[in-house]
Amino acid sequence: MTNVFWDAQLHYRANAFADMLDWVVQTIAYFAGRPELQLLVRIHPAEVRGTIPSRQPMLAELEKAFPALPPNVFVIPPESNSSTYAAMDVCDAVLIYGTKTGVELASRGTPVVVAGEAWVRGKGVTLDASSPEEYFRILDRLPLGRRLDEDTVRRARMYAYHFFFRRMIPLPFMRHVEGNQPAPFSVEIDGLGDLLPGRHEGLDVICDGILEGTPFVYPAERLTV
Repeated sequence: MTNVFWDAQLHYRANAFADMLDWVVQTIAYFAGRPELQLLVRIHPAEVRGTIPSRQPMLAELEKAFPALPPNVFVIPPESNSSTYAAMDVCDAVLIYGTKTGVELASRGTPVVVAGEAWVRGKGVTLDASSPEEYFRILDRLPLGRRLDEDTVRRARMYAYHFFFRRMIPLPFMRHVEGNQPAPFSVEIDGLGDLLPGRHEGLDVICDGILEGTPFVYPAERLTV
């Protein structure tokens, strides 16, 4: 599973590979030598559906590197409406560079191999590579032939809850704006009184973090009924 290329470059440092394209190309070349396996490349839909379409499409990069793909390598293009989750659920393992979907897939019991600096890396629920040699040693173990065990799935779901519900801090006065606008969001407040302590718990978490050095963690479990 790929990232949007520029997004991966901005947010994630290189780890086992020079960059995401290097990882994809070397992975395809590896699978060319493993004809008993199949590789499905899901190009990130945000390349064409994001607020800013990618200027470096992965499919074009793959066509330059491989005028003809190996017969056991298949590509789901970014404009496809095929469900990423349905496709990944039938895979033996999922290979990622930095996509946040690694958090979701691990919590669904899918083994995840991490080659970049992803959020889920280092949490004890994925197979993490810090060098090309280590990455290919992990691939040499494919197919794994099993889903994640119950304890690993439980820990993956605990981390997913922390990541998506405690570290993502809601600000209800920020509203998404549809259409061709200068900014994708508007700030809907009637006055400074709307920003006072106690009005929005998410804003309080941010302000306390800046002023008091407290963790930037939204206590979602305290607010869940």
